[in-house]
Amino acid sequence: MKAWIFALAAAVSTSPAGIAAAATTPTPKEIVLAFYKLALMDYKPKEAFAKYAAPDFVEHSPDTTGGTAQSTVAFLSDVIRKSPQRKWEIVRAIAEGDMVFLHVRFSRGKDTAPIAVGEIFRVANGRLAEHWDIIEHAPAHPTNRNSMF
Repeated sequence: MKAWIFALAAAVSTSPAGIAAAATTPTPKEIVLAFYKLALMDYKPKEAFAKYAAPDFVEHSPDTTGGTAQSTVAFLSDVIRKSPQRKWEIVRAIAEGDMVFLHVRFSRGKDTAPIAVGEIFRVANGRLAEHWDIIEHAPAHPTNRNSMF
C-alpha cells in the first residue's frame, strides 16, 4: 500500500499539471517586484494593494499614519499627486526566504536630488504581509565619491 501511495505521489508531482502548478507559484521576490511595478512605477497603489497585500497588512513606515494598507495607499497616492515628474527605479532586489529587500532610487522631478530608499517586505501565503522602509536623501556635498546607488 505504501509503495502505491509513493508511486501515485511521484506521478502527480511529475505530471504536466503538477509541474505547471509548481512553476506558476510566484516567489516572494517576484510578488514584491510585481507589486512595486504596479504601485509605484505604473502609479497604481490602490490596485497594487488590492492585488498583492494581505487583508491584515502591517505598515511600519513612520510617514504613514495608521500602519494599514489603506493608509499606505493614501500616502503613496499623495506622493504621486504632489510629484508630477516622480520616478522610482529599482537598483537591486535581494530575497531570503519570505523577506525581500529593494534598493531604490527615487526622484521627485528631473532637477531634484535622488533619494535612496531601502524597502523591506515580508511575504506570507503569496501576499505582502509587512513593509518597512529606510529613506536617505543625497547630501549636497558628499565626502564619499562613491555613489549611493
